[in-house]
Amino acid sequence: MKQDDPKSANREPPIAAAALPAPGGTLKQYVAYEEASGRSCALSSDGTQAWVVGVGGELRRLPMECTQPPDANLVKSLLGRRGVWMVTYLLAPDESHPANGFDYVCRNPDYRLETLSSHARRDIRRGLRSFNVRLCTWDELVAKGYPAEVDTTVQHGYITPSPRVIREFAQRRRRFPLFEIWGAWKGEELAAWMSVVKVDDWAAIDVCRSRTAALRHCPNNALLYAATRTLLVEEKRKYVSYGLSSLQVEVNDLTMHQYKVRMGYEAVPVWRTVALHWTLGPLLKPRAASLGWEALAKLLPKLPALRRAAGLARLLSGRDSAPLAWAQAEGASDKDSPDST
Repeated sequence: MKQDDPKSANREPPIAAAALPAPGGTLKQYVAYEEASGRSCALSSDGTQAWVVGVGGELRRLPMECTQPPDANLVKSLLGRRGVWMVTYLLAPDESHPANGFDYVCRNPDYRLETLSSHARRDIRRGLRSFNVRLCTWDELVAKGYPAEVDTTVQHGYITPSPRVIREFAQRRRRFPLFEIWGAWKGEELAAWMSVVKVDDWAAIDVCRSRTAALRHCPNNALLYAATRTLLVEEKRKYVSYGLSSLQVEVNDLTMHQYKVRMGYEAVPVWRTVALHWTLGPLLKPRAASLGWEALAKLLPKLPALRRAAGLARLLSGRDSAPLAWAQAEGASDKDSPDST
């Protein structure tokens, strides 16, 4: 293994910028973005918490760091809305409710290469040498971002998306000051791109896409490092969120987990709580139903909704008595990360 050059140990690689950084906004503005997209959402009276659309008729709570129990009447009212089938939120685990997921967060105000492992530094430098990492315009994303979208979909075994997915994604977000796109460029090719959301004093990485052929040169490592350092060190944000451990079945949780931790993110154990619409309980909570969903997901693996339903049923049925046991396994991949949403 090639050792780090001691002469460059204290030098941060330069990051080019072809687009201005997004100024960010408030949680109220994020809710306005959701509403403008025709989605159901809610904002607390003091503006510190929001309930926004997740996947499959889900309303999830933001910010992720909030772990206080919500008002039961509020949850009930949210489940009464048209199109809302479940309400999810995070709580601090305890003896009665052990952790069943990880929340990935980086809070290091001195985030830099020297704070990371030699393995991470090697991959980050490889990515920064191989690609021009910079902020991108929305027009660039529309023109060049679709191939990475397709490759990532294929990596996960899903149905190939239409080109309009990228156009609609950019159209929804370009009008709001909350979002920016980071890209890893190889000449005219956008080898990988990452979407960042900036709200109040925190930020979240919510979409990552990459070309399969580029992964051996570590574009995702370079993008994640550049964006995280900018958000924490230059913009002095309180933390950057990189989402939760996956609920889907047939997902390599360990590889993604070790990648995020290696890149300086903390895996915070949480109790992921799911409140269901009364009609869904009989479909997801019985053990037999859980087994049925899992068999169906294996039969139709290209449908992410089925894989998530199977994972949700496994969690709610209690079939998985040790939902985080996979985090103790050995032998995670040393390759560049798989992409996430």
